[in-house]
Amino acid sequence: MNPFLRLVIFVLSFSAFAQHSEQPLKESSTDLRNQHVLFKVEDVGEKKTFWLERTDSMEYFLKSSKGKEDLIKKIDSREAKKMDLDFATRFLKCQYEIPSAPGDCKVTLRLTMKGETQDICSKDDKKTQEVNTFVQAISKRF
Repeated sequence: MNPFLRLVIFVLSFSAFAQHSEQPLKESSTDLRNQHVLFKVEDVGEKKTFWLERTDSMEYFLKSSKGKEDLIKKIDSREAKKMDLDFATRFLKCQYEIPSAPGDCKVTLRLTMKGETQDICSKDDKKTQEVNTFVQAISKRF
């Protein structure tokens, strides 16, 4: 068979197949590497929340919410990285170094870091003290 004819048949069969193939499914956009909230601290009892957010243009905003009142403060990248590192240290200390109180308890604080959540109970005095020091430092910024 003529090589040119083989090429023509191959191209025609490929184009016919391409027209009838399925479109690829959309990919998830919830990849944690694109997450813009670096950390979040929720005071469940007082319904107060603090979080650090990064925009696509690498600007950092410290945000606070209490009830329906929202406050936003822009901070520079050095402060944001220092604050993120401080929170990460406290988050990991509460998770792995400070033991939890035994038994059931009421959640008073909820910490979130890069998709991982940790609940701190009212009985966990050491963990509460560790986080409250951080929350007080953030509160002073507003």
